[in-house]
Amino acid sequence: MKKNIIGLLTTVAAAVLLLVATAAGFAKPDAKGKALKSAEQLEGCVMAGIDAARLPEENAEVLFETILGTKLSGYHAVSDMDELLYELKSGRADVICCPDVTAEYLLRREEGLSRVQAPADTSNGVEGGGRLSFAMALRNEDEALCAELNAAITELSEDGMLEALTVAYVEAEEPLKLYENKASSGKKPLYVGVTGTVPPLDRLDENGTPCGFSVAFLRALGERTGYRFETVVIEPKDSFILLNSGKVDLLFAYGTSRNTTPGEKDYLVTKGYYTMQEYAYLVLEGTAEVSEQEIETEE
Repeated sequence: MKKNIIGLLTTVAAAVLLLVATAAGFAKPDAKGKALKSAEQLEGCVMAGIDAARLPEENAEVLFETILGTKLSGYHAVSDMDELLYELKSGRADVICCPDVTAEYLLRREEGLSRVQAPADTSNGVEGGGRLSFAMALRNEDEALCAELNAAITELSEDGMLEALTVAYVEAEEPLKLYENKASSGKKPLYVGVTGTVPPLDRLDENGTPCGFSVAFLRALGERTGYRFETVVIEPKDSFILLNSGKVDLLFAYGTSRNTTPGEKDYLVTKGYYTMQEYAYLVLEGTAEVSEQEIETEE
């Protein structure tokens, strides 16, 4: 009997130690000895990014290998920003990719991240410079609405309102929060799909509620068009399904450039409201620091 009790206690103690070790490993994964400071050092790494409804994972892997000039060992897509950060912090991915505007936002808010030096993006992006222009996508038959929105976006740009919104809700050290006024009136409601995957442009708060630039921009757009824009939180993978089925009228954060070819021409794109200069690549600071120490030791 005494032997059985001792054996049971030993087993429980071992299980507790295993859980503690596992938790510690999850909190701070091993650095794997990689000096993740430049694109060349991403050779053989696993990358994670946000799911793009019209870009399969294998195509995304080829795209980023082409941009970086290196060979990855894999790429996988996730559905939201929390999951993307989890991929990196848990060690499931060595590096994550996102628009530069999002990377700068994350670097201000999340401890322990650093940005990898990447080669200049020489792709044929948007007119005037930049990789992508964030705009809104509409159904192909909504040409009149697209023209109306384009006129309003041009007005916002010319009168300085778009720049003011960008400074306050995107570029500020602590971007302002603004929430949707559900009681607002308008001649017609338009439902806008937001994913929260391009903060601070398309941003959700800790409760999953849209706030910030998207709300401010749509409010300003409504003042010029008379429409009542109502946001609907959706997942990236469902975005074009919901748009084409009429569940939403617009998709808020769609990146387009001169390289973008709409699939089967089944949607339209408004004028851009924000230009992304390049993709950015984030790694854990600890990975780079440990690797630098190893390099110094070898020298």
